[in-house]
Amino acid sequence: MTLPRFETLIERHHDEIYGYLWQMLRGTGLDAQDYTQEAFMRAYQAYPRLRADSNCRAWLYKIATNCAYSALRRGQRETDLDETLTADGLAPPEETAGLNMVLEAAFQIIETLPVKQRAAVMMRHIEGFEYHEIAQALDCSEESARAHVSLAVRRLRRELEDQRRI
Repeated sequence: MTLPRFETLIERHHDEIYGYLWQMLRGTGLDAQDYTQEAFMRAYQAYPRLRADSNCRAWLYKIATNCAYSALRRGQRETDLDETLTADGLAPPEETAGLNMVLEAAFQIIETLPVKQRAAVMMRHIEGFEYHEIAQALDCSEESARAHVSLAVRRLRRELEDQRRI
């Protein structure tokens, strides 16, 4: 098995890596586009060392996750008014207001999760990763990946239930 051209990886995965970083960095003021570029620059530099049998998607997510970790640790803050808009830049339609309120509450809770739990639950439930892919991306065991997802989901459920009671 041979690796695809690096340009092909960018074409296939750019948008999902951007979306993942946008969610990881949401509410921090950090620009997901900048960190998407940084992730692909790091990937480009490491690409010659990538084994032919590697899962390229999980490898890219691992790099993106490391970029997000670094950004969050550095605590960089940038003012970006676009962060207040929805993903498509439009206000949500009235008929989906209830669902949007629940989703917004869920994303606010996700923002407060420990970084590995946040990454794991997003990879599993937003990006559709399998646990072995999450483990590879987070550089942990599959059991740890399952634990990160489970803890995050339990906290989400508990806090959403608490909000519903109020």
